Amino acid sequence: MAKFNKSMFAYLTDETKRLPDTNKVWDFFGASIGIKQFKDTVSSLGGYLQSLGIGKGDNVALCLGNIPNAIIGFYAINSTGAIANLVHPLIPGDGLEKMAKEMDCKAFILFDEFFYKYKFLQSSDKPVILCSASDYLPKAFKIPYNVYRYNKVKNIKYDERIVRFKNTLGKYELKPVDIKGDDIAIYMHSGGTTGVSKTVMLSNDSFNHLADNAIDLIGGGVDDKDGMLMVLPLFHNFGLGICMHTVLSGGGQAVMMPKFNPKGACRLIKRARVTYIAGVPSMYSKMLACGKFKGKKLKKLKNCYCGGEKISAELKSTFESAMAANGNPIKLCAGYGLTEGGICCVNTMDIHKDNSTLGKPIKNNYFAIIDDNNKFLQPNERGMIVLTCNTMMTGYYNSPQLDKEVFFEDGQGRKWLKTGDIGYMDEDGYVYFVDRIKRMIKISGINIYPQEIEDCVNAFEGILRSCVIPYEENGKNFLKLYVVMRDGYSYDANFEDSLRSYIGNNLLKYNMPKIIESVDSMPLTQIGKVDFKKLQELEKNK
Repeated sequence: MAKFNKSMFAYLTDETKRLPDTNKVWDFFGASIGIKQFKDTVSSLGGYLQSLGIGKGDNVALCLGNIPNAIIGFYAINSTGAIANLVHPLIPGDGLEKMAKEMDCKAFILFDEFFYKYKFLQSSDKPVILCSASDYLPKAFKIPYNVYRYNKVKNIKYDERIVRFKNTLGKYELKPVDIKGDDIAIYMHSGGTTGVSKTVMLSNDSFNHLADNAIDLIGGGVDDKDGMLMVLPLFHNFGLGICMHTVLSGGGQAVMMPKFNPKGACRLIKRARVTYIAGVPSMYSKMLACGKFKGKKLKKLKNCYCGGEKISAELKSTFESAMAANGNPIKLCAGYGLTEGGICCVNTMDIHKDNSTLGKPIKNNYFAIIDDNNKFLQPNERGMIVLTCNTMMTGYYNSPQLDKEVFFEDGQGRKWLKTGDIGYMDEDGYVYFVDRIKRMIKISGINIYPQEIEDCVNAFEGILRSCVIPYEENGKNFLKLYVVMRDGYSYDANFEDSLRSYIGNNLLKYNMPKIIESVDSMPLTQIGKVDFKKLQELEKNK
């Protein structure tokens, strides 16, 4: 379709033609920019990239957090037909060097204050554009921030190769490029469906369709009166696809937060144009616990989405009670997505069954459950979740074997993506998540899903969080359960007996851990989930 068969920047440009030139694109500590100036800035930076020889299909590393430069940089890369290689800004220098060599990065857009750690770039011939958060900060914040970063950037030697972001603007015009919807637009790095770190290739139209699907999901309601609290980063599919591309294409505003803190997020909800929030469970938990999530401004929130990890019944109830107490009876809506497939399934105010479901597939997304032989299963039968949609990845970078592992065709020639997740669908089409297939443990030939045990344990009074890992003893697999206690509770023999009795009453006997250990804390991932892989490594090293 012509609407989607174009670059992401062209899609955004076309979808926002109806808006006044002054419509604000972002809110960055109170500072903003109009949509016309934004488009002109993107085109100018795109023209500069073209002057460096960057063209269609080239790899440009974008290594930034949630600052305006990242949005401009992304769309500028996209406008040239080059591929935005989205990299975590805290990547070690050796990691970026290895990636740059393996993937042939032609240029880099980086934080200036991190430049010192990329030693390989000191002697490289590759162009480097260095960005500062102060480039778009309001004056009240600019001076103290520049004082803070002075010692980190004072020794940078700028020249024709290493340039300041602001110095690239206003000097070049973007030359037209024939960019198709199915051209690769993004490299996104993910552990994904196979559990192996790899690079996902995503096209322009996958994100253009995502924006259209999501706008439809919320009733076509994103407009120039709306804004999204943008905490999730650009190198995350939800951050890029929903918080940025969908919202901006709809005429909404990205309310940018470079680093999450709960009180700051609550202040932004009160001060800025925040009508939508997308986050992870730990983010909502911290906002509720900080004591600032209250007031009449909560009434303006239209939808709050949560993904990345299963929402506990306690968190959902606490959030919805807090909202109702402030005059806004909206729900905390769980969603499901993955780097390889985009945002695929979500609860809404209308499609909302109970806490255990992920909702129904959104427009143009179709789910099914299969067995080990790719046979489609019936409602309520457990197996691997698969999906087919118009937001699916093109494939994995330079990994045809991985593509064969995750894609398959049905008898009608439809292409399906294996998610690597175990789940089921009920008779009404609601999707349920059970666990990641890579976490599945066999005990006496029975499939055990740690997530089910953790959900059970986390509902027991006194438990803050838990994690189940396997361990081997005399050639047999057993389960070990780690628990973190809530404040005011202590772990002793009586507590363990009560917990074991609770598990036994709610789960099959094969789910009973052989060992239960209380710990003060557990390692967490960057989005606040328990890092079970690291916990397994720690256990092995004991």
